[in-house]
Amino acid sequence: MTLTVHGKRDCTLRDRDVVIAGASFAGLAVARELPGRAVLIDPQEIGDGQTSACGAPVSLLESLGAGAAVQQTHADLVIHTPGREIRWPLPEPFCTFDYRACCRAAFQGARAEFLQAAVQGHRGASAVTAAGEVPGRVLVDCTGWRAALAGPAGATRRPVRYFGLEAEVPAVFPPGLHFYIWPDVVPDGYAWAFPSGRTTRIGLLSYRARTRLGPGLEDFLARLGVPRGPLHGGFLGGGLHQPIVDGVFVAGDAAGHCLPFTGEGIRSAVWAGRVCGRLIRRALDGEVTVEDAAAQYRAFTRAQRRRYRALLWGTTAALVVPARVLGALAAWVSRPGPLRVFMGYYLGMFAPERTGV
Repeated sequence: MTLTVHGKRDCTLRDRDVVIAGASFAGLAVARELPGRAVLIDPQEIGDGQTSACGAPVSLLESLGAGAAVQQTHADLVIHTPGREIRWPLPEPFCTFDYRACCRAAFQGARAEFLQAAVQGHRGASAVTAAGEVPGRVLVDCTGWRAALAGPAGATRRPVRYFGLEAEVPAVFPPGLHFYIWPDVVPDGYAWAFPSGRTTRIGLLSYRARTRLGPGLEDFLARLGVPRGPLHGGFLGGGLHQPIVDGVFVAGDAAGHCLPFTGEGIRSAVWAGRVCGRLIRRALDGEVTVEDAAAQYRAFTRAQRRRYRALLWGTTAALVVPARVLGALAAWVSRPGPLRVFMGYYLGMFAPERTGV
């Protein structure tokens, strides 16, 4: 079998300790904890197939070795509701960034091999792909909401899925990560505008996973007075599925790590991927057994459930509470005390430092 190693083709596939399906945020985070010990498998080249708005803490980009991918930093969240604009100062700088540059920088730091192939499932300790079977001591599924390696058995309940559609438009926008709770634009979710240097990423998210968001996005762009731009988007997977399925470790959207209410998935995918990779590394080094590593990873996931459930309640509230009431609540939270408590609670989700790993 041949594969691509650091962009070079026609290399012979060697047995690897860890086989990681999916080469976006979660998969790259796992691989970086296992330098030189993993093979990444994805149907697209590294950095292709962007579906995200690409907003995250600057520190997260730096942890991936991708600080050079930052396009613009932001100090505030700006929440727009009918008749109101509320600013939430962020406790640390966030940024918008270049997806391709981020993924490729993270990949270089992982020293991983790469096989471009579609994953079709697994047979024992081998990943089954369109290019053949790829054996490994440990398998990790980071393939997104479809969970192509571990399969749908990972879902413990009806999966939570949102759908987002975004345009990258050639227009400069006021600083800040802007969220719009405007029911006349998107009645079952929110809209956003993320300035990214010379362009701005503008999109809509449906909590009910409506896929026909194109007309609403066209209207929103016209309302903001900005031109059209290339579109991308897709489903976001949530629901906190089982983190271990038939012996396969699962991280990112494949494990339901996308956060309810906000739809944020990059930070949680990277943090969960780091924890997953560190535990696997300890098992490979003989510090713990693979079973112990799996048990610790399950415990890490269980620890997120209360915060996750609170965000699910927030999603329900956003669907039924009038936008003006949500605006009043956002204004109250913007005070220093409530905002510090909320941000600490929210940004603490999936944080590796809370696990001791």
